Amino acid sequence: MSVLITGGCGLIGSTLARMLVERGLDVWLFDRQTPAARLEGLRDRVGLIRGDLCVFSHVLDALRHSGADTVYHLGAMLSVPANDDPPAAYHTNVDGTFHVLEACRLLGVKKVLLSSTMATYGMDIAGHVVDNSSVQRPTTLYGATKLFGELLGRFYKTRYALDFRAVRFPSVVGPGATVPHVSIYNAWAVEKAALGQPYDIFVEPHIRCPVLYFKDAARSLVVLSDAAPESLRTVCYTLAGIDPIPSAQDLVAAILARYPKARIGYRPDPFAMEFHTKLQGRTYDESPARQELGWKTEYDLPRMIQDMGEVLGARV
Repeated sequence: MSVLITGGCGLIGSTLARMLVERGLDVWLFDRQTPAARLEGLRDRVGLIRGDLCVFSHVLDALRHSGADTVYHLGAMLSVPANDDPPAAYHTNVDGTFHVLEACRLLGVKKVLLSSTMATYGMDIAGHVVDNSSVQRPTTLYGATKLFGELLGRFYKTRYALDFRAVRFPSVVGPGATVPHVSIYNAWAVEKAALGQPYDIFVEPHIRCPVLYFKDAARSLVVLSDAAPESLRTVCYTLAGIDPIPSAQDLVAAILARYPKARIGYRPDPFAMEFHTKLQGRTYDESPARQELGWKTEYDLPRMIQDMGEVLGARV
Protein backbone atom coordinates (compact mmCIF):
# COMPACT_ATOMS: atom_id res chain seq x y z
CA MET A 1 0.00 0.00 0.00
CA SER A 2 1.32 3.42 -1.00
CA VAL A 3 0.51 6.74 0.66
CA LEU A 4 1.34 10.33 -0.20
CA ILE A 5 1.74 13.04 2.45
CA THR A 6 1.50 16.66 1.26
CA GLY A 7 3.55 18.92 3.47
CA GLY A 8 5.34 15.69 4.25
CA CYS A 9 8.59 17.34 5.33
CA GLY A 10 6.90 19.41 8.03
CA LEU A 11 6.77 18.52 11.71
CA ILE A 12 3.56 16.51 11.65
CA GLY A 13 4.13 15.14 8.15
CA SER A 14 7.59 13.73 8.89
CA THR A 15 6.37 12.29 12.21
CA LEU A 16 3.42 10.66 10.46
CA ALA A 17 5.80 9.31 7.80
CA ARG A 18 7.89 7.54 10.46
CA MET A 19 4.76 5.94 11.92
CA LEU A 20 3.58 4.73 8.53
CA VAL A 21 7.02 3.44 7.52
CA GLU A 22 7.09 1.37 10.71
CA ARG A 23 3.83 -0.18 9.56
CA GLY A 24 5.49 -1.31 6.35
CA LEU A 25 3.76 1.16 4.03
CA ASP A 26 5.30 2.68 0.92
CA VAL A 27 5.46 6.36 1.95
CA TRP A 28 5.96 9.35 -0.35
CA LEU A 29 6.50 12.93 0.82
CA PHE A 30 5.37 15.85 -1.34
CA ASP A 31 6.78 19.24 -0.36
CA ARG A 32 8.41 22.39 -1.70
CA GLN A 33 11.53 21.75 0.40
CA THR A 34 13.24 18.82 2.05
CA PRO A 35 14.92 19.96 5.31
CA ALA A 36 17.63 17.54 6.37
CA ALA A 37 16.90 17.74 10.12
CA ARG A 38 13.31 16.59 9.77
CA LEU A 39 14.27 13.71 7.49
CA GLU A 40 17.17 12.40 9.56
CA GLY A 41 17.08 8.60 9.44
CA LEU A 42 14.13 8.72 7.07
CA ARG A 43 15.50 9.71 3.66
CA ASP A 44 16.35 6.17 2.60
CA ARG A 45 12.97 4.84 3.74
CA VAL A 46 10.61 7.20 1.90
CA GLY A 47 10.16 8.67 -1.56
CA LEU A 48 10.65 12.43 -1.93
CA ILE A 49 8.78 14.50 -4.50
CA ARG A 50 9.43 18.23 -4.73
CA GLY A 51 6.50 20.23 -5.91
CA ASP A 52 3.99 23.00 -5.24
CA LEU A 53 0.34 22.47 -4.29
CA CYS A 54 -0.51 25.59 -6.29
CA VAL A 55 0.47 23.82 -9.52
CA PHE A 56 -2.09 21.21 -10.54
CA SER A 57 0.35 19.30 -12.76
CA HIS A 58 2.73 18.93 -9.80
CA VAL A 59 -0.02 17.30 -7.74
CA LEU A 60 -1.11 15.04 -10.61
CA ASP A 61 2.46 13.97 -11.30
CA ALA A 62 3.09 13.25 -7.61
CA LEU A 63 0.04 11.02 -7.39
CA ARG A 64 0.90 9.19 -10.59
CA HIS A 65 4.52 8.70 -9.56
CA SER A 66 3.72 7.51 -6.05
CA GLY A 67 0.81 5.28 -7.03
CA ALA A 68 -0.80 6.30 -3.73
CA ASP A 69 -4.24 5.07 -2.81
CA THR A 70 -4.36 7.29 0.31
CA VAL A 71 -3.40 10.96 0.60
CA TYR A 72 -2.73 12.77 3.87
CA HIS A 73 -3.21 16.43 2.95
CA LEU A 74 -1.17 18.43 5.47
CA GLY A 75 0.37 21.10 3.25
CA ALA A 76 -0.82 24.64 4.07
CA MET A 77 0.16 28.19 4.99
CA LEU A 78 -0.43 28.95 8.69
CA SER A 79 -2.18 31.91 10.32
CA VAL A 80 0.44 34.68 10.47
CA PRO A 81 1.96 34.04 7.00
CA ALA A 82 -1.57 33.72 5.60
CA ASN A 83 -2.62 37.09 7.02
CA ASP A 84 0.61 38.67 5.75
CA ASP A 85 0.15 37.32 2.21
CA PRO A 86 -3.52 36.51 1.51
CA PRO A 87 -3.07 35.76 -2.23
CA ALA A 88 -0.35 33.19 -1.52
CA ALA A 89 -2.47 31.66 1.25
CA TYR A 90 -5.46 31.44 -1.07
CA HIS A 91 -3.48 29.67 -3.76
CA THR A 92 -1.82 27.26 -1.33
CA ASN A 93 -4.73 26.46 0.97
CA VAL A 94 -7.74 26.80 -1.35
CA ASP A 95 -6.38 26.00 -4.82
CA GLY A 96 -4.02 23.44 -3.29
CA THR A 97 -6.84 21.54 -1.58
CA PHE A 98 -8.93 21.61 -4.74
CA HIS A 99 -5.95 20.30 -6.71
CA VAL A 100 -5.50 17.40 -4.28
CA LEU A 101 -9.18 16.42 -4.29
CA GLU A 102 -9.62 16.79 -8.04
CA ALA A 103 -6.43 14.87 -8.81
CA CYS A 104 -7.60 12.09 -6.50
CA ARG A 105 -10.92 11.98 -8.31
CA LEU A 106 -9.30 11.82 -11.72
CA LEU A 107 -6.80 9.13 -10.74
CA GLY A 108 -9.13 7.02 -8.62
CA VAL A 109 -7.37 7.57 -5.27
CA LYS A 110 -9.53 5.97 -2.59
CA LYS A 111 -9.02 8.08 0.53
CA VAL A 112 -8.06 11.66 1.49
CA LEU A 113 -7.39 12.82 5.04
CA LEU A 114 -7.25 16.57 5.72
CA SER A 115 -5.54 18.26 8.65
CA SER A 116 -7.90 21.08 9.62
CA THR A 117 -7.94 23.40 12.60
CA MET A 118 -9.94 24.75 15.53
CA ALA A 119 -9.47 28.12 13.81
CA THR A 120 -12.50 27.20 11.68
CA TYR A 121 -14.45 28.22 14.80
CA GLY A 122 -14.51 31.94 15.45
CA MET A 123 -17.37 34.33 16.04
CA ASP A 124 -20.98 33.82 17.12
CA ILE A 125 -20.50 30.59 19.09
CA ALA A 126 -23.60 29.97 21.20
CA GLY A 127 -22.62 29.08 24.76
CA HIS A 128 -19.20 27.97 25.96
CA VAL A 129 -19.01 24.44 24.54
CA VAL A 130 -17.82 24.02 20.94
CA ASP A 131 -19.18 20.84 19.44
CA ASN A 132 -20.00 19.43 16.03
CA SER A 133 -23.13 21.58 15.75
CA SER A 134 -21.35 24.87 16.56
CA VAL A 135 -21.34 27.49 13.83
CA GLN A 136 -18.04 27.86 11.97
CA ARG A 137 -17.33 31.55 11.29
CA PRO A 138 -13.54 31.89 11.40
CA THR A 139 -11.82 35.20 12.12
CA THR A 140 -8.57 34.43 10.28
CA LEU A 141 -7.86 33.76 6.64
CA TYR A 142 -6.18 30.50 7.66
CA GLY A 143 -9.36 29.36 9.41
CA ALA A 144 -11.49 30.40 6.44
CA THR A 145 -9.36 28.45 3.97
CA LYS A 146 -9.40 25.35 6.17
CA LEU A 147 -13.19 25.56 6.49
CA PHE A 148 -13.37 25.70 2.71
CA GLY A 149 -11.25 22.55 2.59
CA GLU A 150 -13.61 20.75 4.95
CA LEU A 151 -16.65 21.74 2.91
CA LEU A 152 -15.01 20.90 -0.42
CA GLY A 153 -14.00 17.51 0.95
CA ARG A 154 -17.56 16.85 2.07
CA PHE A 155 -18.74 17.73 -1.47
CA TYR A 156 -16.30 15.27 -3.04
CA LYS A 157 -17.43 12.64 -0.55
CA THR A 158 -21.10 13.15 -1.48
CA ARG A 159 -20.70 13.79 -5.20
CA TYR A 160 -17.89 11.37 -6.07
CA ALA A 161 -17.93 8.86 -3.18
CA LEU A 162 -14.37 9.83 -2.19
CA ASP A 163 -13.53 8.56 1.29
CA PHE A 164 -12.83 12.00 2.80
CA ARG A 165 -11.98 12.43 6.50
CA ALA A 166 -10.60 15.32 8.56
CA VAL A 167 -9.35 16.23 12.02
CA ARG A 168 -9.36 19.73 13.50
CA PHE A 169 -6.17 20.29 15.48
CA PRO A 170 -5.73 22.73 18.33
CA SER A 171 -2.33 24.44 18.51
CA VAL A 172 0.27 21.75 17.84
CA VAL A 173 3.36 21.83 20.06
CA GLY A 174 6.62 20.36 18.84
CA PRO A 175 10.33 21.04 18.34
CA GLY A 176 11.91 22.98 15.52
CA ALA A 177 8.87 25.10 14.62
CA THR A 178 9.97 28.19 12.69
CA VAL A 179 6.77 29.50 11.09
CA PRO A 180 5.06 32.03 13.40
CA HIS A 181 1.38 31.80 14.28
CA VAL A 182 -0.82 33.14 17.05
CA SER A 183 -0.27 30.12 19.34
CA ILE A 184 3.36 29.28 18.61
CA TYR A 185 4.42 30.62 22.02
CA ASN A 186 3.46 27.23 23.52
CA ALA A 187 6.11 25.43 21.46
CA TRP A 188 8.73 28.15 21.64
CA ALA A 189 8.49 28.50 25.44
CA VAL A 190 9.18 24.78 25.91
CA GLU A 191 11.94 24.68 23.31
CA LYS A 192 13.77 27.75 24.62
CA ALA A 193 13.66 26.39 28.18
CA ALA A 194 14.99 23.01 27.07
CA LEU A 195 17.85 24.72 25.23
CA GLY A 196 18.64 27.05 28.14
CA GLN A 197 17.58 30.20 26.29
CA PRO A 198 15.37 33.06 27.58
CA TYR A 199 11.93 33.63 26.08
CA ASP A 200 9.06 36.11 26.42
CA ILE A 201 5.57 34.67 25.90
CA PHE A 202 3.49 37.01 23.73
CA VAL A 203 0.19 36.63 25.60
CA GLU A 204 -0.81 37.49 29.16
CA PRO A 205 -0.54 34.80 31.87
CA HIS A 206 -4.30 34.13 32.09
CA ILE A 207 -4.74 33.30 28.40
CA ARG A 208 -5.77 29.69 27.81
CA CYS A 209 -4.99 27.98 24.52
CA PRO A 210 -5.90 24.41 23.49
CA VAL A 211 -2.74 22.45 22.65
CA LEU A 212 -1.85 19.01 21.32
CA TYR A 213 1.60 17.42 21.22
CA PHE A 214 2.91 16.74 17.71
CA LYS A 215 3.18 12.99 18.31
CA ASP A 216 -0.48 12.85 19.28
CA ALA A 217 -1.37 14.94 16.22
CA ALA A 218 0.39 12.53 13.87
CA ARG A 219 -1.07 9.51 15.65
CA SER A 220 -4.59 10.92 15.32
CA LEU A 221 -4.25 10.77 11.54
CA VAL A 222 -3.30 7.10 11.76
CA VAL A 223 -6.27 6.44 14.03
CA LEU A 224 -8.56 8.33 11.64
CA SER A 225 -7.29 6.37 8.65
CA ASP A 226 -7.72 3.04 10.43
CA ALA A 227 -11.38 3.67 11.29
CA ALA A 228 -13.95 1.65 9.37
CA PRO A 229 -15.91 3.85 6.93
CA GLU A 230 -19.25 2.79 8.37
CA SER A 231 -18.28 4.18 11.80
CA LEU A 232 -17.49 7.68 10.51
CA ARG A 233 -20.74 9.56 11.02
CA THR A 234 -19.06 12.87 11.85
CA VAL A 235 -16.47 13.07 8.98
CA CYS A 236 -14.62 16.10 10.44
CA TYR A 237 -13.44 15.53 14.01
CA THR A 238 -12.45 18.16 16.56
CA LEU A 239 -9.59 17.16 18.89
CA ALA A 240 -9.68 18.98 22.23
CA GLY A 241 -6.04 18.36 23.09
CA ILE A 242 -4.65 18.47 26.62
CA ASP A 243 -7.35 18.59 29.29
CA PRO A 244 -7.81 20.94 31.07
CA ILE A 245 -6.84 23.64 28.59
CA PRO A 246 -3.59 25.13 29.94
CA SER A 247 -3.13 28.84 30.49
CA ALA A 248 0.18 30.52 29.72
CA GLN A 249 0.76 30.58 33.47
CA ASP A 250 0.08 26.82 33.68
CA LEU A 251 2.56 26.28 30.86
CA VAL A 252 5.25 28.30 32.63
CA ALA A 253 4.67 26.45 35.91
CA ALA A 254 5.02 23.07 34.17
CA ILE A 255 8.16 24.22 32.35
CA LEU A 256 9.72 25.46 35.60
CA ALA A 257 8.93 22.13 37.26
CA ARG A 258 11.07 20.48 34.60
CA TYR A 259 13.60 23.30 34.07
CA PRO A 260 13.87 25.31 37.33
CA LYS A 261 16.40 27.73 35.84
CA ALA A 262 14.28 28.57 32.80
CA ARG A 263 14.03 32.31 32.08
CA ILE A 264 10.50 32.97 30.85
CA GLY A 265 8.73 36.32 30.85
CA TYR A 266 5.70 37.91 29.22
CA ARG A 267 5.55 40.48 26.44
CA PRO A 268 1.94 40.49 25.14
CA ASP A 269 1.42 41.14 21.45
CA PRO A 270 -1.76 43.12 20.61
CA PHE A 271 -2.71 40.97 17.62
CA ALA A 272 -2.28 37.70 19.52
CA MET A 273 -4.14 39.07 22.54
CA GLU A 274 -7.05 40.23 20.40
CA PHE A 275 -7.28 36.78 18.81
CA HIS A 276 -7.05 34.76 22.02
CA THR A 277 -9.24 37.02 24.17
CA LYS A 278 -12.23 36.24 21.95
CA LEU A 279 -11.77 32.51 22.60
CA GLN A 280 -11.49 32.50 26.38
CA GLY A 281 -13.98 30.46 28.37
CA ARG A 282 -14.59 27.88 25.64
CA THR A 283 -14.28 24.14 25.95
CA TYR A 284 -14.16 21.71 23.05
CA ASP A 285 -16.22 18.54 22.79
CA GLU A 286 -14.25 15.70 21.23
CA SER A 287 -16.78 12.98 22.09
CA PRO A 288 -17.40 12.08 18.41
CA ALA A 289 -13.67 11.33 18.00
CA ARG A 290 -13.69 9.28 21.19
CA GLN A 291 -16.83 7.34 20.31
CA GLU A 292 -16.30 6.82 16.56
CA LEU A 293 -12.51 6.59 16.40
CA GLY A 294 -11.58 5.40 19.88
CA TRP A 295 -9.44 8.53 20.20
CA LYS A 296 -7.63 9.49 23.40
CA THR A 297 -4.89 12.07 23.93
CA GLU A 298 -1.77 10.40 25.37
CA TYR A 299 0.46 13.39 26.23
CA ASP A 300 -0.53 15.64 29.13
CA LEU A 301 1.37 18.87 29.88
CA PRO A 302 4.22 17.41 32.01
CA ARG A 303 4.74 14.44 29.71
CA MET A 304 4.74 16.72 26.65
CA ILE A 305 7.42 18.97 28.17
CA GLN A 306 9.54 16.00 29.23
CA ASP A 307 9.33 14.26 25.85
CA MET A 308 10.02 17.42 23.89
CA GLY A 309 13.14 18.02 25.96
CA GLU A 310 14.29 14.49 25.21
CA VAL A 311 13.67 14.97 21.50
CA LEU A 312 15.61 18.24 21.51
CA GLY A 313 18.40 16.67 23.54
CA ALA A 314 18.81 14.03 20.84
CA ARG A 315 19.34 16.77 18.25
CA VAL A 316 21.75 19.13 20.00
